[in-house]
Amino acid sequence: MQKIFSLLLLSCAFSLYAQETLQLQIEDTQKLPLGNAVVHFVGKHFISDADGKVTIKKLSKGSYPIKVTYLGYHDYESTVIIPHSQPLVIVMKEAVSVLEGTTVSGHTTQQYVRGLTPSIISISLKRNSLIDKQGDDLAKVLTSISGVSMIQTGATIAKPVIHGLHSNRILILNNEVRQEGQQWGADHAPEIDPLVADQITVVKGAESVRYGSDALGGVILIEQKKLPYNDGLHANLASSFGSNGHKLSTTLKVESSVPELPSWAWRVQGTLKRSGDISTANYLLNNTAALEANFSVATGVQKEKGTAEIFYSRYENESSVFYGSHIGNLDDLLARFEIGRPLTTYPFSYSINAPKQKVVHHLLKGKAFYFLPFGGKLTAQYAFQKDIRQEFSVRRMDRTRIPALNMELTTHALDVYWENAYSKWKSTIGGSFNKQDNYNQPGTGVVPVIPNYASLSYGAFAIQRFQRDAWLLEAGVRYDYKYLNADGYDMYSQRYGGEHNFHNFTYTLGGTMPLSRVSQLKSNIGVAWRAPQVNELYSSGLHHGAGTYDLGDDKLESETGVKWVTSLLLNNENKRWNVNLDLYIQYIKNYIYDYPTGEVQTLFSGVYPIFQYTQANAFFRGADLDATVRLLNKNRVAQVGNPTSLDYHLKASVVWANEVKTGRYFPFIPAPRFSQSLEYNKTHRNSLLSRMSASIGHTFVAKQTRFEPSQELVPTTPDAYHLFEASIGGTLDIGKRQTLDIRLSAENLFNTEYKEYTNRFRYYAHDLGRNVYLRVNYNF
Repeated sequence: MQKIFSLLLLSCAFSLYAQETLQLQIEDTQKLPLGNAVVHFVGKHFISDADGKVTIKKLSKGSYPIKVTYLGYHDYESTVIIPHSQPLVIVMKEAVSVLEGTTVSGHTTQQYVRGLTPSIISISLKRNSLIDKQGDDLAKVLTSISGVSMIQTGATIAKPVIHGLHSNRILILNNEVRQEGQQWGADHAPEIDPLVADQITVVKGAESVRYGSDALGGVILIEQKKLPYNDGLHANLASSFGSNGHKLSTTLKVESSVPELPSWAWRVQGTLKRSGDISTANYLLNNTAALEANFSVATGVQKEKGTAEIFYSRYENESSVFYGSHIGNLDDLLARFEIGRPLTTYPFSYSINAPKQKVVHHLLKGKAFYFLPFGGKLTAQYAFQKDIRQEFSVRRMDRTRIPALNMELTTHALDVYWENAYSKWKSTIGGSFNKQDNYNQPGTGVVPVIPNYASLSYGAFAIQRFQRDAWLLEAGVRYDYKYLNADGYDMYSQRYGGEHNFHNFTYTLGGTMPLSRVSQLKSNIGVAWRAPQVNELYSSGLHHGAGTYDLGDDKLESETGVKWVTSLLLNNENKRWNVNLDLYIQYIKNYIYDYPTGEVQTLFSGVYPIFQYTQANAFFRGADLDATVRLLNKNRVAQVGNPTSLDYHLKASVVWANEVKTGRYFPFIPAPRFSQSLEYNKTHRNSLLSRMSASIGHTFVAKQTRFEPSQELVPTTPDAYHLFEASIGGTLDIGKRQTLDIRLSAENLFNTEYKEYTNRFRYYAHDLGRNVYLRVNYNF
């Protein structure tokens, strides 16, 4: 009996010792990874992460059948022999040709992003690019993408602009949740930490069918990679220091599955930023300090038939508003316009004083999907958001400490959709529900710039796709309804507000067509809409962060836009060069915008220019160009050498916009811009310094000549300018699965003094001077 027991123990020990691990890499025919592919193996289901990877542990030696499925792709079936020493690459055959730009050192990749309309152009920034821009806000990070610029309110507040549109016309999905804050203000930056993401994707098109109203300009997707189910502990620590403003930034991310329950995974992430007064080329911008603290946590359980996950994030930012934008009297205001810079400056400080703003944003999301027995995948998602915004102004006695504006916006959202692929077709149907309440906290002693309001909206959509070989055709339709009820009191204690009902149908039609082995044409036309926001209908007061006195118009109607985007991709077979040209036109009926009336409003805290909301039919058109040429490529010379490359990158964007009836130009449309860079990369094999890179770059922004002097605070626009940048860095392999990236970079290398037309504080000061960054990134 003892011998038998010993043999059993020995057998068990040998069995444990013999357990193997299988690594899979799932990709399409263009070698792009497929995330969320379903792997059927040993009676279980596994789902690939954003990089197309799957790790299956605790396997015994032998031969096993494997099946991989992915919506819109042919099933893959084969047999795997365990052990398998190298990662098994599984290529899924699809009919959709994928757009891919040359990816060099974390540069942008132009591709079809799964889950989006295939005929819409989308460009992604990977994790490496985000780390390389650590310390920058979301808008600044996205300006590396052609067609994307930013509208600024001073040195510390910026919002992304896509093809000339921003704020309520740009839809941001934060970890699959529609971001709901006080985004109506040009000085209200998105309440998002870009380092929470592993990938940020910009969609250049009117995507209202899939995501609902407001996406006239495009969609920004803040995406996290899949939770590390059946994986070990991973962590990333990144820090940076910027010389301009003495800006410090640190972020930490840790993730793992639970060892005892590998189908249960978790992730935590946090970021801390602090900066002082920002400097132009020749003087300080006093009271431009900022402090930001963010964190997020996610957990989930993955089972054979589905997955359930929970995500929570908290964003907090407190930032000063430049002293020079709040002027004491009319004579000083006119003098400041003429001089264009502050008359006096004070020593550098980290202090955050009034005027200032403070924002806290909470987001809680629960999501689950289930593979239905009769086919397809059903997904349900609920999200709760609370946005608290406080704005402080200079006031009498000790009332400066009391916020002059104190708003709380609460949002509940529910999304349900079903998708299924069969033969050459893929169908998606779904619906959404959204409920919002905005409440102005009493006790501020100031009439709120917007009233209290409640809104209710819902929508339903259907998308059908047909694909055959490399040809694709897709069409979609959506219906949306929105109810709005506003109620407030003006400065004369008169009640104002009312009920509004808006509804609209939206459509999309697009296709993909191969022209040759090295070229492809994609085209999409979409109808999008948005209802006027409360600030556009009812603003009546000082907008503290913007330094303006805003007036709304309750007779404004909904905007409806038609956008047609066509993209031509040329890609050399040996990938020595790559060119992508996007052309677009967009007609927007009842385009809403604000413009300076030329009058001012005098309050205790100062004199402020009056901005009035109005609307007119608008016509936008433009082009984006991306090109890459590999000037040097030693990757193929020898298998044992050190790969070396030298690449030239070119980006250019231009957008024109004017009123249809009169031909007048709209304010704050970005001027034409052009950027180019040279990047050198060298990989060292079997060396502590595994990779080294260096780059130089140049950006030219033209003078905006298409503007109306009568709609500007000053009758001229800033001159054209040139900016230069440079960087050098390397990667150290310091241990098993441990790397240390160090990079030194400089922006505005020659400390050029300039003004950006889309900076709303350009009347009072210049833009940022030289900024030298040191960034360190540790992966372990």
